Amino acid sequence: MWYNDGMKINKGFWSFTLKTIVVAGIITVWLIFLINNREIAVALTPWATLVLAIAAFWAIWQNYRFRKRDRKERLLSEIIEWAIDIARLNFKIYNFVEAQISKESWVESGIGEIVSQFQVVEAKGVYINNIALSSFTEKKLRKAVEAINKEIRKLVDVSVERLDGKVATEAVTKHMNSLRSRITELLEEAAKIKTRDIG
Repeated sequence: MWYNDGMKINKGFWSFTLKTIVVAGIITVWLIFLINNREIAVALTPWATLVLAIAAFWAIWQNYRFRKRDRKERLLSEIIEWAIDIARLNFKIYNFVEAQISKESWVESGIGEIVSQFQVVEAKGVYINNIALSSFTEKKLRKAVEAINKEIRKLVDVSVERLDGKVATEAVTKHMNSLRSRITELLEEAAKIKTRDIG
C-alpha cells in the first residue's frame, strides 16, 4: 500500500488506473485508424457505442466498489478506535482496583471522573452499534459490539455502587475482566474483517 498526502491508495486503485491507461491507448490508436478509413468507421459506429457504454458502466462499477470498500474501512476504524478508548478507560479502573483502594480513597481517587468518561463512550456506543448493524453483515462483530455496550453499562453501574459502598471491589473486577475479554473478541473479529475484506 502507498500513501499520498495521508490518503491510503491500495493496489486495486493502481491496477484500475493502469488498465484504464492501456484501454485509453488502444482506443486512441483505433480512432486514428477509423479517421483514416471512414467506411469502416460508419459500419463500426454502433459497436463502438456499445463498447463505450460497457466501458463507462465498468468504470462506474469500479468506482462504486472502491467507495464501498473505503467506507467500510473507515467505519471499521471507528469501531476499533471506540474499543481502544474503552480498553484505556478499563485499564485506568484496573489500576485503581489493583492498588486495593479503600472506599474513602476510591472516592478521592478520581474514579468518578473515569466513570463519567465511560458514560461518554457508552453514549458513543449507540452510534457504534448502529454502524455495526447497518454496515456489517458479520454476526460476531455485531454481537461483540452489543456485548461491549452491555458490559460498559454493568461496569458503570457497579462502579457507582462501589462509590456508594454497596458492593465490594471484586464486583468491579469481575466486570472489568468481562469487558476486557469482549474488547479482545471485537478487535480479533475486526482484524479478520480488515484482512479478508479490505486488504
